[in-house]
Amino acid sequence: MARRSLWLSAQCRSFLLVLVGFVSFTAAAQQSGDAYRQSVLAIQQQIDAGDLEGARSAVVQAEKQYPNNGGLENLLGVIEAQHGHLTAARQAFLAAVRHDPRLVGAYMNLSRLDMQTAAKDATARAEALRMSERVVQMDTANDEAHYQIATILAWEKNYARSLAELERLSPQAQTAIGAQALICEDHAALGHREATDRAAHMLASNTDLTEEDANPCVSALRAAHRAVLIEELLSSAAERHPLSPAGLRMLGLAQEADGKLGQARATLEKAFTADSTSVEILIDLTRVAKAAGDNQGALGYLAHARDLRPTDATLPYEFGVICLRMGLYAEARKAIGAALEIEPDNPDYNHGMGLVVSFSEDPGQAMPYLLKYHTLRPQDPNGLLALGDASFRAKDYDTALTWLRQAVVHPATAAEAHYYLGRIARLQGNISEATGELKDSLQLLPNQASVLAELGQIAVSKGDNTEASTYLDRAVKLDPDNYAGNYGLLLLYARTRDPRLEQQSKRFDEVKNKKDERDVEMMRSLEISRDGKPNSSKSQQKPNQ
Repeated sequence: MARRSLWLSAQCRSFLLVLVGFVSFTAAAQQSGDAYRQSVLAIQQQIDAGDLEGARSAVVQAEKQYPNNGGLENLLGVIEAQHGHLTAARQAFLAAVRHDPRLVGAYMNLSRLDMQTAAKDATARAEALRMSERVVQMDTANDEAHYQIATILAWEKNYARSLAELERLSPQAQTAIGAQALICEDHAALGHREATDRAAHMLASNTDLTEEDANPCVSALRAAHRAVLIEELLSSAAERHPLSPAGLRMLGLAQEADGKLGQARATLEKAFTADSTSVEILIDLTRVAKAAGDNQGALGYLAHARDLRPTDATLPYEFGVICLRMGLYAEARKAIGAALEIEPDNPDYNHGMGLVVSFSEDPGQAMPYLLKYHTLRPQDPNGLLALGDASFRAKDYDTALTWLRQAVVHPATAAEAHYYLGRIARLQGNISEATGELKDSLQLLPNQASVLAELGQIAVSKGDNTEASTYLDRAVKLDPDNYAGNYGLLLLYARTRDPRLEQQSKRFDEVKNKKDERDVEMMRSLEISRDGKPNSSKSQQKPNQ
């Protein structure tokens, strides 16, 4: 994007006022200097008044008297540029510098032409730089040329040289909005923290600040992780002119990065109101709602995003992940299934679906998804563990052992694999083996309530009441609602006729009821309103396919 000029009005940037002080005289003109000056001034006035055809006719007449005149050719280039005839304008400016090699205005106009595309066009950028450097060789105090050089150097990521060029501006030019923005950008890109603070504060206090002015600096500040300064600049700009949807989104992201989740959400809501087709803003809102702990709100934003972009598999998958976090396994299964319909060979989606289905009434249905994941990512031990877990839940212990013995050799999955191997051994009556596997799991990961509960129940069955109490007390301390731990304590107190038996019986009933409630909650299905907000729920007997 072309930067805003430092000192020129919109008319100047459109080549309306480019010749004052830059008129060159041919020999013929020198013989009648006053007449030539009057002709040039009259043509300039016609250009200023918008009478481009009258100005063109005047140039044609003047060229008859002053042929090959750089000043007149420069004027013709201005007229062509105003008409949008950029190729013709370039030809006229080139003729002007050919006939008058020291005509600063013509070089400046050539640079202006190239600056219009220089941000993205390396050839135009190089040519604009060459023309601007030619200007400062002839006119060392030319602020516009110095600014354009600094701008090009910033585009080239040569921020130190850009700053040095900005220091050559006159004091008045350095206070202009474009210069302040570029100074802020350069310091931010160079990591000059204190200088960036000063430049950003100065820019924010400039009454001419607009979102367009702030944008280049905002990009550099974002890369430097200076969210507070971004918020300051955009908030200041917003006091004068409403921000665009993109500006509101950037302000919201800055507030999010600064931990102001409520403000961020409100700002992003405004951004979406201004651009109600933006899936990106809805994804931002989803992330902010999740960070604030509002999973229901996050689901609402995602539902709206899915309506807008129905072929994007990431949206239903994320919907399913949030449902899992909320314990809504039926809804998660439905959402991840929708993602798989769009991308059936996505390994993450197959893995996620396998994990969800493994908690259903028929865990064996998870195997096709988990086998596909293992095929797609054979080196991932989590695939092995998931296959072992699903087989265990399906009570296919022989198959479970096959996968778990492969998972147990990998550090990332060893602790959990030992746990399942221990449970299988206990179910098969191999108590000594079960104890060894569970202790191996606990050694790798000491604070596992589920492992402690298993060891506690084994100790109860062996009559080792002291050891049982130690394990089970630790389990319920780590996880007060652990089902196996509380059940183990109930067995222990009954066996030892502990006076805490009645209290533990009531406590176990509470834990059991919570588990039953969670089981029902897992089957809950959300209804999403058209505005994307969850508004009600209902229970169902079986997960949606």
